[in-house]
Amino acid sequence: MTRHRALVLTAVAPALALVVACGAPAGRPASRAEVCQGFDALGDQLLQGNGVFGNPLFHKAGDLAWLASRYQGQPDLSRDAAALHRIAGADSTTGADLMDATVNIATLCGHPLTLGT
Repeated sequence: MTRHRALVLTAVAPALALVVACGAPAGRPASRAEVCQGFDALGDQLLQGNGVFGNPLFHKAGDLAWLASRYQGQPDLSRDAAALHRIAGADSTTGADLMDATVNIATLCGHPLTLGT
């Protein structure tokens, strides 16, 4: 394998892994079901706690922010996406912060955070 091909594979592999892990191309809009699945996953993690390694609560908040930012229906989830993105990058949060950050997502999914799980 040439050095150029090795560099291309090194650059493309992480992006491909992200697409495979998320199950959808980054440019495709997220469906209501995908957003609600991510919402319920965040609620489950909130009930379980943050864990010891890897900050899973913040990862789930980041995953949901990404889904919410790609949702194109009503209600508009852009504010929720921005709030969740901030939380995902924070050092700490509370259940109240997460509930405040997911008001529109809760409306879309028909239940508040942690009650649909």
